[in-house]
Amino acid sequence: MKKLMLLVSLISIVAFFSSCSAGYVSEEPTYIETARPMRPASNYVWIEGDWRWNNQTRSYSHQNGRWQAPNGGREYKPGHWDNSPRGYKWKKGHR
Repeated sequence: MKKLMLLVSLISIVAFFSSCSAGYVSEEPTYIETARPMRPASNYVWIEGDWRWNNQTRSYSHQNGRWQAPNGGREYKPGHWDNSPRGYKWKKGHR
């Protein structure tokens, strides 16, 4: 009985964490071009839009880009699509 409970617990934990992680798609979604709003100040930099995984629809949705004030000389690395045998997965941009 203890082995069965352990097995059920392990399967539940794996299912929970796999449902929380971003998914894979068979092809990269089409890039969506949006108009940039006016720059709020001359020192602001444009951060391209990102892709966000939705667990309910099991798909990515595009998030618009934004202007951002510089952050202590740190450089922004844009997000990109990672390709693996499982498919494409979005790696979010970061500073």
